[in-house]
Amino acid sequence: MRATVVVFGLAVAAVFVVAGFALHAHEKREPIAASSSSSSQSTSSTRCEEPSRPATIRRPDWYVKRRATVLVDSVLLGGMDAVRRTLPLWKIAQVGHPAVMIRILNEDLRESGRRVAPLVIVGIGYNSLWERDRRNYRIWASEFDRQAKALLATLKRAGAEQFVWVTLRHARRAVIPESALGQFDQYAWYFPYVNERLKRLDGLRGDLALANWAAVSNKPGLTYDAIHLNLKGAALMGRTIKSAIEEAAKAEAVVTSHPKPGC
Repeated sequence: MRATVVVFGLAVAAVFVVAGFALHAHEKREPIAASSSSSSQSTSSTRCEEPSRPATIRRPDWYVKRRATVLVDSVLLGGMDAVRRTLPLWKIAQVGHPAVMIRILNEDLRESGRRVAPLVIVGIGYNSLWERDRRNYRIWASEFDRQAKALLATLKRAGAEQFVWVTLRHARRAVIPESALGQFDQYAWYFPYVNERLKRLDGLRGDLALANWAAVSNKPGLTYDAIHLNLKGAALMGRTIKSAIEEAAKAEAVVTSHPKPGC
């Protein structure tokens, strides 16, 4: 009986040893399998993160065609050489003359039947009608809006696809040459009114961007009077217009990625 108990005890002990060895082996194998799966997933993820080729960027047609018509009065007229230097790959035509009003230029364009480029840069608005201290502001604002929209409609029919409108200079009196303070006092009070209407017009249209001359021109040394450009001002005007064109094109660009097959 004693011998039987000993043998039975040894047998039970052997069973526990074997079971323990098997459990230990199983525990050792599990991390190896998990590590192999994780490594495979990581490799696949890394491979899929790398495109088969660089993304394709399709810019709008009006930008790719590189042709622009510029509407000028005396202010932007003085900056046209700088604009052409800033946009050397563009074919640029200018239309307008000093002191031209929006309504008059629109009538001239309609009557001539002239075609315009896909991009039209509008640099007019200084010669518009307002009353001081916002008297009858709604009336004059409504008239400005009507004329601006009519001009853009005429340009659309003539071939325009995109517009960049240059805002008016809104500078402090302190940055104006002393010899031009009289001119500044006589006219500059309504320039913010025009810019307000242009900002509103920009918010209503998807084909219009603003070249924000008002934001960058509030500094001395850019004009020989209150508004007309010297060489330094003309160079800054050219860069401001170019920046507006590039931003508008970037906003409309379509980016197409090219993932690897199976990703």
